[in-house]
Amino acid sequence: MPSLPPLRLERKLDSRLWGGRSLAPYLGLAQAPDRLAEVWLVYEQNRVDGGPFAGEPLRAVAEQQGEALLGRRPVARAAERGRPPEFPLLAKLIDAADHLSVQVHPDDAYAREREAHTGFQGKSEAWYLLRAQEGAELIHGFARDTGREAVRRAALDGGLLELVRRIPARAGQTLLVEAGTIHAINAGVMLFEIQQKSDLTYRLYDYGRTDASGQPRQLHLDRALDVLRYGAAAAPAQGAAGARELGPGRELLVSCAHFAMERLSGGRAQALETSPETFEILAAVEGSADLSWDGGEDWLKQGEAVVLPASLGRYQLTPQGGATVLRCYVP
Repeated sequence: MPSLPPLRLERKLDSRLWGGRSLAPYLGLAQAPDRLAEVWLVYEQNRVDGGPFAGEPLRAVAEQQGEALLGRRPVARAAERGRPPEFPLLAKLIDAADHLSVQVHPDDAYAREREAHTGFQGKSEAWYLLRAQEGAELIHGFARDTGREAVRRAALDGGLLELVRRIPARAGQTLLVEAGTIHAINAGVMLFEIQQKSDLTYRLYDYGRTDASGQPRQLHLDRALDVLRYGAAAAPAQGAAGARELGPGRELLVSCAHFAMERLSGGRAQALETSPETFEILAAVEGSADLSWDGGEDWLKQGEAVVLPASLGRYQLTPQGGATVLRCYVP
């Protein structure tokens, strides 16, 4: 398998009506769109910034390079669905100055059955909180067991927020949001998100907001009711209980069928290695880090990410001072 260098990508900046003003200074941007809500750091449509694949969308590089970039697992999973090699994850930053809609995402089976025209799989995601204002909350699951008709009535009469579970938001917290989980990021939260690349979102409640033309934003109640998990959500692990130490300065924060996320922190140099099974994403979310590999070196500033091809092999990452780098891959 030929060895490929790390890939830097052009970031996509996205404004939404709930976006804020925190991402521009966090990223060191002199200018930024108003209500900057999301920054897509790694996505298949982002173009490679420099190197032998400069200007090409990540998707094209994945199709061309196959296992050398993606690794055996993602290529095999795409082949099982009759798809060419494709980059399966999306890494983004989110800044919520206002509440996001209360929503749910379908799983892979539902997406294949009902959303085949989109080309998307389902959507599970995980959040790593970077900032949280005092009193900020997250919505994650139902507070108690409920049912389809009860949720339908609550969504239509404005009582949906009485059924959901609210969790106090705090910096450094990690939360897995599996497909089928009712959820929302509320105002005052900035976070890093790793997710399946799908953009399938079903809104149940949107606080009566309107779009640019003055029309109520679309809800997707019937499909949401199809995919929701109606049981009471289990309490998420908090603090150290939610992470597994893998070594000094290295913790596994979350793992599911679609992605895993580790936290690398402190000033300790980490000698790591990509696996032939999967690519990796490194995202510097607090401070900066030095990245070196056989044949090159790079510097990751806060808010930057890089894709490490499965064929890269050994590399060294050194977070500077109290920096934090998130390492994501396909388990």
